[in-house]
Amino acid sequence: MLNIVIKYHCCKETSSFMRLLNKNRSIFGPQSSIVGCNFLRYKGVCPPASSGPGAAKGSGPGKGAKHKITYQPYTAPPPTCHDFKNMSLNRPMSPHLTIFAPTLPAMTSIVQRITGMIITFYALLLSSGSLFLSNGVETYVSIIQSFDFSLPMVFIIKMMLGAPFVYHYFNGIRFVMWNAGKWLSIKEVYDSAKKSFVATAVLTLLFSII
Repeated sequence: MLNIVIKYHCCKETSSFMRLLNKNRSIFGPQSSIVGCNFLRYKGVCPPASSGPGAAKGSGPGKGAKHKITYQPYTAPPPTCHDFKNMSLNRPMSPHLTIFAPTLPAMTSIVQRITGMIITFYALLLSSGSLFLSNGVETYVSIIQSFDFSLPMVFIIKMMLGAPFVYHYFNGIRFVMWNAGKWLSIKEVYDSAKKSFVATAVLTLLFSII
């Protein structure tokens, strides 16, 4: 019964709890004041008793606490490079594309970079050819025409050569608008990507037919 009273009144003020113990001392017996003082000492209200019937076990000098906390001086971990730490923890390298699902904005960005490298290769090829080759461009065009490719083959070659130019141009407009703070909503990002694909296909077909 005393445990029920202690649990019920554990969150109330100390004075009211002590008055309750003194009032019901005849019910709980002479040990009620001792138990109440031990309870209050457990709650941090009364100072610990060094002797007497109300002294808690293990509270005197020389008695160790039930849960000990030991402190050790801080030692810095050994210095390791970033790559060695990631390899030891089996961390994947970033960006790790294999854990992400392919999305349309990501694929348009990747293709934009690929077409940029292709166009750069075209520019370097033409510039180095004009500098280091002895004959003019007309000579090499006539050599290519002498191969006498069929019309379907010429159409496919034109599409392969012209598609990187057209795609890089139309998709570059999207990047310019993004830098200007336009077309940044999810709907506009996907709509502009689809429109750039359609424009690339139409203009590449026109260039190939000519």
